[in-house]
Amino acid sequence: MKAITIKDIAKALNVSVATVSRSLRNHPDVNEVTRKMVLEKAKDMDYHPNLMASSLSSRKSKIIGVVVPTINRGFWSNAISGIEEETNKRGYKVMICQSCESSYHENENLEILANSRVDGILLAISKNTISKEKVESILSRGIPILLFERIFENIECNKVRTDDFNGSYTATSHLIKSGCRRIAYFMGYKSLNVCEERLRGYIAAIKDHGLVVDKELIVETSFEREEVKIDFVRFYTKTIEKPDGIFCFADVIAIGVVLGARKLNLRIPEDFSLIGFGDDDVSSLITPSLTTMRQPSFEMGEKSASILINEIAEKSTHFVTEKFTPTLIIRNSTKN
Repeated sequence: MKAITIKDIAKALNVSVATVSRSLRNHPDVNEVTRKMVLEKAKDMDYHPNLMASSLSSRKSKIIGVVVPTINRGFWSNAISGIEEETNKRGYKVMICQSCESSYHENENLEILANSRVDGILLAISKNTISKEKVESILSRGIPILLFERIFENIECNKVRTDDFNGSYTATSHLIKSGCRRIAYFMGYKSLNVCEERLRGYIAAIKDHGLVVDKELIVETSFEREEVKIDFVRFYTKTIEKPDGIFCFADVIAIGVVLGARKLNLRIPEDFSLIGFGDDDVSSLITPSLTTMRQPSFEMGEKSASILINEIAEKSTHFVTEKFTPTLIIRNSTKN
């Protein structure tokens, strides 16, 4: 079936194409009677606007692209909710893509979004993304990009992120204040800036409290619970002097540690205290409930969308980096 156009509506009503176009856009030059007549006819004829054609004429699509590693984890899904809350208020829609932690898929998504004439892009880079070449290429085409949570430091654009250093410092300090003296860090992927920042916070807290940094206690692992479980069992069984505390880069890693501890018949926090990062929904439901650092992911999403839309509107070249402070949530996986 041929798609209905504004020319078809104009012909059916015997009015000009300009009148139909203005009516559909609520232009003040069109009287209310004509506007209602056009809207009713458009509904009767099942008219749908061609957004691509509209964006070509107005040079604005009113669409923002979002690229995240995954949407099935609490931080990212909550952030997307915050992004959509703000974009809806501001008259924008979003196109959401997952990189699935692949730099190849990430680059594909960025190219598709750019070619779809989105007005701007919110991007959290994948664990495998090393080169900033694609981001710089999109920016050079005049499409604003805001880097969200996972960022490149040395690139000129707006950024919104967690204060990872201080969040990690707070988490590690909590373990030390609760009596832990030999604290391991399950850090995720070294390639990610966010993992390195939390590693720096962990090391700083260890040193500032007069303890010794032991590289054997720093474990690179994945974001998959079953893989973390295997890594934990391997680490714990081969380590002669056992840790009395473990800090994990993310709650999903901490849950993998819990699974590994169960396999070895270890008790938390009796055998070691455990703290995560993120405050995923499941963190308060597992046994023991997980002490963690809560990230304001919804608010971070809102702020990211707001900054990007303001950049689109103002065409500003003054870039900011907004940092959000995480909050310590004490539960049963650490000693009081």
